[in-house]
Amino acid sequence: MRKKLFLVLTVVLFLGFSGCHDDNGYSLGKFWISTATIETTGSNSYVIVTDDGDRLFPSASDVPCFDVKDKQRVWVNFTILGEGSGNIDYLVKVNDMSEILTKGILYLTAQNNDSIGDDPVKIKNYWISGDFLTIRFTYGGGKRIHYINLVQDAENPVNNEGKPVLLFRHNRKDDPANYLLHGTVSFNLFNLRVNGLTSVQFVLKASLPEGETPFEVTLTYNYN
Repeated sequence: MRKKLFLVLTVVLFLGFSGCHDDNGYSLGKFWISTATIETTGSNSYVIVTDDGDRLFPSASDVPCFDVKDKQRVWVNFTILGEGSGNIDYLVKVNDMSEILTKGILYLTAQNNDSIGDDPVKIKNYWISGDFLTIRFTYGGGKRIHYINLVQDAENPVNNEGKPVLLFRHNRKDDPANYLLHGTVSFNLFNLRVNGLTSVQFVLKASLPEGETPFEVTLTYNYN
């Protein structure tokens, strides 16, 4: 397993055994946590594609009632049971799974500017996998639901180099910053595709807390 897969070693006491292993050397007392995309393959069948590209087949699951959908973004906690075959890298047991908030790109206009907001956040990490830009961030709050969006100015969608400019916007809804909260959100970049090209560069911006330099990076979205 590669970056963005967090190996968590656990001490498990089960029927008097600690750290049980299967015959292939995989430990049933270990689990990994990753962000991933669901790929449905038929009736009640799906594959979990981690953001590092590992393809996992859920041979067993402790969350049988999770309603999976194609292209759904998730956090997944899994234990490796063995090697896969064909286009499957690993057979796994799904220990837990939760959906990641997933949105598209909105156009920012004079009409929706106030509801979109521009309150500060701190960007902790960001990456592109497949068609999705995923951002992990922190913000102050605790009493109200906050709004998170990725927007493109309808009047000025690109910079002077012709690169699309995307703004990570946050509306805290006047929520007092009583607690430090963490969030993860994925945005579908499909609408940035340009016919005849296999990649596009874009600029990602965000407003950070007062006194900090505004966040700005140039990223490449590959879609060949």
